[in-house]
Amino acid sequence: MPLTPMLSLLRRKAFCLVWTAGLGADAASWLLITGLPIYVFGLTDSSFVTSTVLIVELAAGISCGSFAGVLVDRLDRFRLMTAVTALQAGALVPLLFVRSAHQLWIIYLVAAAEAILTQTYEPAKNTLLPSLVGTDETVRANSMVAFNTNLGRLVGSSLSGFALAHGGTRFLCVGSGVCFLAAGALLHLGRRASGPAAQVSARQGTSAVGAWREGIRLVRADRDIRVAFLSTATWSVSQGMFVVLFVVFVSRVLGDSADVTGVLRGVQAIGGLMGGVFIATLGHRAEPRRLMIIGATSFGLLSLVLWNTAYVTHSEAVYIALFIAVGIPGIASNSGVFSLVQGRVANGELGRVFSIFYMVNNSFQCLGMLVGGLLGDRVNVTFVLDGQAALYLVAAAISLTGLRAGGERHRSAHAPAERLQPTLKRE
Repeated sequence: MPLTPMLSLLRRKAFCLVWTAGLGADAASWLLITGLPIYVFGLTDSSFVTSTVLIVELAAGISCGSFAGVLVDRLDRFRLMTAVTALQAGALVPLLFVRSAHQLWIIYLVAAAEAILTQTYEPAKNTLLPSLVGTDETVRANSMVAFNTNLGRLVGSSLSGFALAHGGTRFLCVGSGVCFLAAGALLHLGRRASGPAAQVSARQGTSAVGAWREGIRLVRADRDIRVAFLSTATWSVSQGMFVVLFVVFVSRVLGDSADVTGVLRGVQAIGGLMGGVFIATLGHRAEPRRLMIIGATSFGLLSLVLWNTAYVTHSEAVYIALFIAVGIPGIASNSGVFSLVQGRVANGELGRVFSIFYMVNNSFQCLGMLVGGLLGDRVNVTFVLDGQAALYLVAAAISLTGLRAGGERHRSAHAPAERLQPTLKRE
């Protein structure tokens, strides 16, 4: 049965609670990620102003992102994640007062706060997985987390257009806040169900700055992680361009409304759900390097088809099908890079390495948003999006030529998960 491997992991209570909490947190995040740009574009009709909201969000995450990993490696990760979700709910309150374009500064503040908090939550979640399921199950666990992320994305993105059409930013605030609080309650229960290994933290003797520098050294010292991060950086430029230009493409090329924009952004998650189930059935047989190569290549080719289909038809049904298809390969790439990092880095260091990963991801997404925002108002948007799709193929080429087969097994073969000293092979 295809679902049997997934169900076997869900029988582990602590993992199941963390996994379910992720649904609430991801649904809340995607309500905001999709809803706020649509709202801003509706007020201003400017791709550049839309991109500035997203850039503010990324800039906040970049400025604090790598330092969040020090907290992840020093504090109880369950307690940290529970506190973060409560703060995320509280940070949404100012959205209740947004009424016009003159109050965009409120959206900037909320976006920045949520980015900083998310930059703490995500590394903690990824760091927990090996201790909850074991290193041999990380590919399957990552694909299941990605499955859940896409389910939250499907719910949150699809509701965003409805929310803006009927309640402006108020619905975004209330809906996201409830989801964040529910996630926090589930994480509290998850801590009680987890064992001591899931709550391990790094040694306290090193200063916070010293621990942060050590995290940088860990990344620089390992060839496969460096290559994976370079591939991620290329992928992220493309993704940043997509986030901005997608709204412009649907509005100007397809001529559709905010409701359709939200639906198209959301149905991509259906493909993610399909990809998550498929990869979960493969489990440890799916090599992270191969997942990264196949995922990026497929994403690039499907994206080229997606953007150029507009020359043939503007059918909403056709675009729904294409957006579902393009959601599948993204799961492969994300599961691959996460599993590679989890396989090469010891538990007490994972938080810092994952925080650096998200800092790289956000930095280059920010670059892509700037490029997309500037070109979207000056150059044919389909032409720019073709270049965006080509970057995915470049990311695949980097993984193909730079990563070594089986490199993700270094840590599991040479060091226990709970070891706190650096375990990476010096290249």
